[in-house]
Amino acid sequence: MRLWQLAEPDQLPGLSGEGTKQHGGRWNSPGRPAVYCASSLALAALEVLVNLPRDKRRNGHTPVQSAVEYDVPDDLCKLSGFPGTMPEEKTRPLGDAWLDSLDCLGLSVPSSVVPLEANVVLNPLHPDMGRVIILRIEPFDFDPRLLD
Repeated sequence: MRLWQLAEPDQLPGLSGEGTKQHGGRWNSPGRPAVYCASSLALAALEVLVNLPRDKRRNGHTPVQSAVEYDVPDDLCKLSGFPGTMPEEKTRPLGDAWLDSLDCLGLSVPSSVVPLEANVVLNPLHPDMGRVIILRIEPFDFDPRLLD
């Protein structure tokens, strides 16, 4: 499976989960590393854009980003079956339990931005994390029409 992530250059290759460990995310509590990827580059861009503070969503003020494409073996990921409308206070405990289980490397979860699309959360502590292949890293700029 091909997955995408946008990351700031100093965070590349983006597989440590340290950023979300510090602040937590939709599917992990602070203190737990997780790597958030999207099923497409377009979805990755929307996920980053929607989470940027308003002052950084202006043309010329967005952080420098790199698009990273990964290859992850399909057999190492599973569908969560969770609905896309769950609030974060419910998704975090579910994600934390999954991270603790080491059940699989990746968990496919619905995007809260586009619920019919999928994000995949990777567990950087899973023993198969070394099987994730970085296919490419390219500079990425947001189209100015998306910005305030």
